[in-house]
Amino acid sequence: MTSLAHDRFRSFLEGHREFLILSHIDPDGDAIGSCLALARAIRAMGKEATVVNDSPLPESLRFLPHADWVERPNEVAGRAFPAVFVLDCSSLDRVGADAARLVAPGVAVANVDHHAANDGFGDPRLVNVEASSTAELVYEILEACGVTIDAEIAECLYAGVASDTGAFRHPNTTPRALRLAARFVERGARPARTAEALYGRKSEASLRILGLALTSLEARSGGQVGAITISREMFDRAGAIPEDADGIVQFAKSLAGTRVGLLVSEIAPGEIRLSFRSDGTVDVNEVASRFGGGGHKNAAGARLRGDLRQIHDQALEALDRAVNGGLPPSAG
Repeated sequence: MTSLAHDRFRSFLEGHREFLILSHIDPDGDAIGSCLALARAIRAMGKEATVVNDSPLPESLRFLPHADWVERPNEVAGRAFPAVFVLDCSSLDRVGADAARLVAPGVAVANVDHHAANDGFGDPRLVNVEASSTAELVYEILEACGVTIDAEIAECLYAGVASDTGAFRHPNTTPRALRLAARFVERGARPARTAEALYGRKSEASLRILGLALTSLEARSGGQVGAITISREMFDRAGAIPEDADGIVQFAKSLAGTRVGLLVSEIAPGEIRLSFRSDGTVDVNEVASRFGGGGHKNAAGARLRGDLRQIHDQALEALDRAVNGGLPPSAG
């Protein structure tokens, strides 16, 4: 972070006593870990920090220190916040409609993000697409402002880096990400506990929906795309909720020979979630943007309303064009 950015974020933190901290809907470990680390640091300064997310907190993230700080928009409705941090969002609307209404017109908004599609909202702003995670950028801000990284902050930041690098398997696992992970462990983060919470624990419902989901597995685009589809009927049969399907897209991507994995899930009647994962050779952020979503080159998603089968077909057609360099869709 440049000295100018350092000064702007220090002034932002020093200039306000109360902060609202937001991140994107359907939050992952980077979103929640970054929010909680920042909130812990702000409260340690003797100031107030309120973390809000438009979506329910995933069970897999409840192990994080102070996870109970994460509130829903209706729990803070009517409160006025003089300053807002928006973390891990390429645009303000990614926080969700209800959370966005908490940001009053003209209020000071800080933007901290690592998505290439970031539209440049907010001031101060720290957007670095080379960063492994938003947690890495939050650490830069805290370090530049002289904040002590205690065990709780370290645990949250480690979860952010581990989550967005896919447990250090994705191409964004940079030397800096590994060095920071080691630093967070030195400060008190617990890698084994984080790995168990993010990847090791599965509820009965999540295993049941996985079993049903795998029956829909299909190879498309000449084997370059793996796709899984989950209908509302499948969720009902498994006694599962959309959160229980988190991570299933990785099974589509793990199919031998695939370059991209796709999960199409009907999370509510007529509401479809698309999840994309790439091996790095296909920009799924660009594909997701066609459906009003976004993310990273290797991981992206979208939410939209419509018919499950129609959206399934549209998503596969878009991926077929992407893996074939924009050529007309291929058969199979």
